[in-house]
Amino acid sequence: MTKLTPPRRLLAVLCVAAVAASITFAARASQKAQLSADPRPAAGLAGDGPGATFDPSEPEEDPRALENAVGEAEAEQLAAQALDGGTAQPAQVLAVPAAAANAVVQHTVHLQGLSLWRNAKLVDGAYVAKTDDGRIAHLTIDAKLQAQMQKLLAIYKPDEAALVALDPRTGRVLAIAEYAHDGKSEGLATRALYPAASIFKIITGAALLEHGVSPATETCYHGGMHGIVSNLLTDKPRLDSRCLSLSMALAKSANVVFAKMAVKHLDADSLRKEAEKFLFNRPIWDQPMDQSSATIGDKGLDFAKSAAGFGQVKLSPLHAALIAGAVGNGGVAYEPSLIDAVDDEQESSTGSMRLLRTETAVALRDMMKLTVSQGTASSSFRERRKNLLGDIAVAGKTGSLSSHNEHPFKDYSWFVGFAPADDPKIAVAAVVVNGLKWRIHAPFVAREALRAYLVGGTIGQPPVARARHVRRRKHR
Repeated sequence: MTKLTPPRRLLAVLCVAAVAASITFAARASQKAQLSADPRPAAGLAGDGPGATFDPSEPEEDPRALENAVGEAEAEQLAAQALDGGTAQPAQVLAVPAAAANAVVQHTVHLQGLSLWRNAKLVDGAYVAKTDDGRIAHLTIDAKLQAQMQKLLAIYKPDEAALVALDPRTGRVLAIAEYAHDGKSEGLATRALYPAASIFKIITGAALLEHGVSPATETCYHGGMHGIVSNLLTDKPRLDSRCLSLSMALAKSANVVFAKMAVKHLDADSLRKEAEKFLFNRPIWDQPMDQSSATIGDKGLDFAKSAAGFGQVKLSPLHAALIAGAVGNGGVAYEPSLIDAVDDEQESSTGSMRLLRTETAVALRDMMKLTVSQGTASSSFRERRKNLLGDIAVAGKTGSLSSHNEHPFKDYSWFVGFAPADDPKIAVAAVVVNGLKWRIHAPFVAREALRAYLVGGTIGQPPVARARHVRRRKHR
């Protein structure tokens, strides 16, 4: 090996420094060129909504109490009460350049759509509004569907509710219905105010499928399928007497099965990446809507709860509709648009983005069909043993969560889905917030939106709340 004399060493160092400087200069020039080529503004602002915060200590396992857990709303309430004070690390999300993430998006006047909708008027059965430059914009809103959904919410008067319906094949928004008992309803559809609850199982389910878990893969459990405590997360062959496949776990919203599968097959990093793919923690194109946030626990019980839908995850109804639409559309989400034409000149189609592989989307679709046919939404879509939408199959996912830490008490319910399941023409997301007394939940609202758009007719009746009858022991 030749030993360099001091002058030669100095010359070598100077050469290396010159090369490094030239590389840095070229990189900065390239970066400036990219910035100048993509002058779009930064997208999406995250909002601080009045969502639920859950921080009680973890109770000891009560097998009898868990064994008696019935119904998703009550069961998820038990799981929410079981959350402990563990510290969850927020998802580490790198900034995603708009040009890289949304390279196919070509924006025209989509940003005006929401403001135009607020000032739109119904003219000859269609919504129209004036643009800033005085032209006439024809909106994508379906007047009959919009009227039906707004009427439904006004009749049943929940504390809060919002519904978004869109065409998953184009991104055209078909309805935006909002209601608040206090009159402050504007913007509920686009704000990430609501805990996602079991809607997040769609993201966990997609991650499991992407990691090679089959929809038919079974996980066995004991102590009830809804409670999540540490000693239920490991396999206990002598106690795990009941089993559910991934498909039926999604249909039944089985929290403990999702938690166990996630602990076995995923880690925090893979679930965070899947959440990013579904547009959490990042701008949703440059639409004027909140970013939905997902904080995933690092490991153990915190991670298991996050995977089952009890992490710190907030979701807007519009984003939820995009998620449902993407699953129904083979994994591709279209940018939402409210403008159909301006001065009778048809608007071009919006941008699109692939959120998941086609095979994964098809598997998720089939799993979500079971939610409506055999799972947590079956009572909302059937009446007297008949499908309320006739031969139209629906794919969906429910979510519910009761927050005892909020004053006043709040009960959240969700439904996201699409129909017809195998060739969807409409995707919906509905969220309903009730107090201690309630008349409707989100699956009913979503069902009525699907029925109004695909079948027609008047507003139907919500499912009757089933009272629990307790057998009292006779005194002798």
